[in-house]
Amino acid sequence: MPKRRPAKKRSPAVTVLLAVLCLLLLAVSRYLDSQSEPAASVSAPEAAQADAPKLEVHFLDIGQGDSALLFCGDEALLIDGGKVKNNQKLIARLKELEVDHLDAVICSHPDEDHCGGLSAVLASTRTDAFYCSVDSWHTKAFSDVTKYVEQQGISVTVPQAGDSFAFGEANVEFLGPVVDYGDDPNEGSLVARVRYGETSFLFTGDMGFEAEDDMLAAGVDVSATVLKVAHHGSAGSSSTEFLQAVHPQYAVISVGADNDYGHPTEAALNRLAGCGIPVYRTDLLGEIIAVSDGKTVTMTTASNETPSADAASQPKGSYGYVGNSSSKVVHFAGCGKLPGESNRVYFASLDEALAAGYRKHASCLGS
Repeated sequence: MPKRRPAKKRSPAVTVLLAVLCLLLLAVSRYLDSQSEPAASVSAPEAAQADAPKLEVHFLDIGQGDSALLFCGDEALLIDGGKVKNNQKLIARLKELEVDHLDAVICSHPDEDHCGGLSAVLASTRTDAFYCSVDSWHTKAFSDVTKYVEQQGISVTVPQAGDSFAFGEANVEFLGPVVDYGDDPNEGSLVARVRYGETSFLFTGDMGFEAEDDMLAAGVDVSATVLKVAHHGSAGSSSTEFLQAVHPQYAVISVGADNDYGHPTEAALNRLAGCGIPVYRTDLLGEIIAVSDGKTVTMTTASNETPSADAASQPKGSYGYVGNSSSKVVHFAGCGKLPGESNRVYFASLDEALAAGYRKHASCLGS
């Protein structure tokens, strides 16, 4: 067996040199660590902010009717369901959004264009609570709804003004009706405000001037960041006084394209424009999505586009700008101070009007 060579002894000078080098490396490493910020102090708040729940409101495109789907954290809330004939479109959208459980459903009132699609939803989707302005009504559409509510093992809750319930980190409060309107389902619509942080959404069903006036007379705080315009923009809803009290940053009109009711009406659009409220319409933009982080609300569409307020407010199939042939002033089509019909000149674009020698109306187009 070969003999192992004895190991060479390291000289004292080499040992000292290695020790000095190790100390220098350790000092440099500690210095570099002291100059860099701890990862936890930066990433933890950012991660917490990214994971924080948000309130997401989908104003669904279900034709001439109302339906809004809300998410907050892991919870889902459906407000109205559109017409019976459009229920498969509603069901398909719920499946696309992976909704197989609803924490609550709110039916603002028993009109078929608000309650009709809810039967199909209740027949296929587990639901924990159901709220409506009435617990019975004399139509087949609403009778079908109550049948499926019972099959869910729950009952219809008719809330009173001031009642509320938690929705994730949001809160849903019923503000109206404040008066019993008997057999008038529109005026008796549930009015619900969903509050999340410093933002809120006001859902008004089909209530009209009478219910609006009664709420204001009762001193109800109706302020909100986003207003779901009552009754699809009918002439008998959304008074100037009510709009001023709500003072929303945005308004949404759920309405079907080329509907038989003339919704939204010019009168309602003019009042909204006169209050300086940008209007977003499902007949022009399809599904509209509002996302709140508790401080601000961002408006987009289902295609992730951010529509301009002007484009959203323009009546479908009409010119976007109206000129006064006498004063040579051009207005946005939704302005509350349009000239009389005999003095109107229509333009497809603002540039076209300016090229024709018109000047901008200061109130609706700025200087």
